[in-house]
Amino acid sequence: MDYSEEFQKPADAKTHARQYVLNSLLFIFTFWSLNQVAYLFTVSEGVSLFYPPSAYAMFLIFLLGGKYLPVHFLAIYLGGLPYRDVFNYDLEMFIPDLRQFVIYGSAGLILRKIHSQRKVIDGKFFCSVMVASFLTALISTAIFLGGRDLNTLSFSSLIEASSSFFVGNLTGAVTAIPIFLLFHQFWKLGWSGFVSSISSNGLELQKVAVLLIVIILTALVIQLGKMDEQFSKYYYFILIPIVWSTVKWGLGNGLLFAFIGNLFALSLFIFSGYSHYGILEVQIMFTISIVTVILIGLVHDERDIFYHRAMYDDLTGLANRRLFSEVCFTSIARAKRKGHESSVLFIDIDGFKAVNDTFGHKVGDAILKQLGQEIKDCVRDSDSVARFGGDEFVLFLDETSDVKAGEVSEKIIKQLAKPYRVHTDAVELGVSIGISLYPRDGADIDTLIRKSDDAMYLAKKEGKSTYRIYGDHSR
Repeated sequence: MDYSEEFQKPADAKTHARQYVLNSLLFIFTFWSLNQVAYLFTVSEGVSLFYPPSAYAMFLIFLLGGKYLPVHFLAIYLGGLPYRDVFNYDLEMFIPDLRQFVIYGSAGLILRKIHSQRKVIDGKFFCSVMVASFLTALISTAIFLGGRDLNTLSFSSLIEASSSFFVGNLTGAVTAIPIFLLFHQFWKLGWSGFVSSISSNGLELQKVAVLLIVIILTALVIQLGKMDEQFSKYYYFILIPIVWSTVKWGLGNGLLFAFIGNLFALSLFIFSGYSHYGILEVQIMFTISIVTVILIGLVHDERDIFYHRAMYDDLTGLANRRLFSEVCFTSIARAKRKGHESSVLFIDIDGFKAVNDTFGHKVGDAILKQLGQEIKDCVRDSDSVARFGGDEFVLFLDETSDVKAGEVSEKIIKQLAKPYRVHTDAVELGVSIGISLYPRDGADIDTLIRKSDDAMYLAKKEGKSTYRIYGDHSR
């Protein structure tokens, strides 16, 4: 494996052109599909309960870049098919399309500028998305009202028109978030990976049960709310399982449940009859539920991130000292209860300092990451592997004798003896391994690590790329 900074050759122009065409077709098709769904939720001329296409396009510009702006406008132009005559395109059709294109295209470019690394699952992204959703809805409403004859409108009709338009745009922007996250997963994983991810994560019995509960409660809330047009009095029933799923499974699952539940609510709302007041209220509830899930989901995910950083090594993803000690404490207690032997292996990479000095820490980190994975591949899933810092790794082999520990050490030495390519050079590394045994060499993990460390230094002293067992000087 080549660990140089230039290990990937840039794709040629033909590959770029092909990718651009495929992304463009996907952009246009998904935007058009969302438009068709939005038309199903039309409750009066020009007013839809569910209209996320504009903000969805904003997210795609954020993800794909400004070179897709022409595709954005083409998607807007074709998005009205078959409900409007795009072949007789006139100024009356062009102005709202231009407004949509400028506002959401610009917002996508600004989001891209703010988030240069395109990280879509972090607090900074969602906070800026909330601000963008509010501002795009506000600007759209201002431009919309600017095109109306305000002198002919009473104050009440002005409030009615502006509030309906603003809430509709805000709802569309917020509800585009889960749709975009699904697109991002598809774009990143491909069709087979996306289907596999959905089937493995979404078809668990407990998740299906929660989704059914959300749908049943939604139907109940709509029927109760229809009686007195006070949907907010009952809406918290839907939020209970949605919030619970967010806390249990994280932001992604919570957004999916909130999105499906609310979309089902909108469907029932239309079929059950509606009024102007009810339209605004159900849209506001839709937005509130998505925002609530995002806030709770971010707290949940941040908690997991803090836990991961506290327990795992940032570079290799292996356990750190703290987690390793906790796992070994449990393993030693189990070995004591069952009367089993266990082994601790202390591994040091031979010649690694020269790699860092010659090629830099970036190449060294890439090699360390690969070494950590290869060491993990040499042991069982039930064994524990940790990085202790620098080029040192420690293993706890449960129910393993000295003979078996020696066989595992030989396997690791052989696996890591292959050359690693850096630029045009071949770097050869080795490992020195020290082994201590439970209960012979100690009854606690700190003692076992210290003695395996001593044995490792003996292996280095006697020629490197070998292993030594603590107290065994016959080898």
